Amino acid sequence: MVKIFKKISFATVIYFIVFLIDYVFELFQINESGTYLTILGLKIVTKMTPEELYTTFSLTWWVLITYIIFTVLFIVGSKIIRKLIN
Repeated sequence: MVKIFKKISFATVIYFIVFLIDYVFELFQINESGTYLTILGLKIVTKMTPEELYTTFSLTWWVLITYIIFTVLFIVGSKIIRKLIN
């Protein structure tokens, strides 16, 4: 049980790092007002005026779906690799 918890924790950290990279990459690509959706499901709504810049962030269901898929694939992949090594 502890091994699976460690794998889930490690997969969560990796997913979070990839999520942040996706967020930063998309954020610096924005150059006009609009709604943007990142690959991992972060919704960015931007409204630019000459005086101010409004940006709101929200999570979509796609974030949860990709997190679950990534975690399951990580656990299955680590088990397959462990079987091949042993």
